[in-house]
Amino acid sequence: EVYDFLESAGAKYGVGFWKPGSGIIHQIALENLVFPGLLMIGTDSHTPNGGGLCSLSIGVGGADAVDVMAGLPWELKCPKVIGVKLTGKLNGWTSAKDIILKVAGIL
Repeated sequence: EVYDFLESAGAKYGVGFWKPGSGIIHQIALENLVFPGLLMIGTDSHTPNGGGLCSLSIGVGGADAVDVMAGLPWELKCPKVIGVKLTGKLNGWTSAKDIILKVAGIL
């Protein structure tokens, strides 16, 4: 009953629907929806996998996804760009992760 409703709603509003048993939706979406040059906005942590197929696939929160589904433009605010010059050598057990955590703490 629930699947029948979802299928009819998808047909009514032009939203894709895959029946139970079609496969793992993360892979189904990649195989059927993603193509090079696509801009895809999704709410799933697997959305960025579309980048492997030469698309710009970005995971967003639910409110941003609702805006996109309603036809509103999606915005990406660009943060201030800064430069950091690192000098010297890493000592002992220090790793790149230690450096970025220190820089992030300073910022």
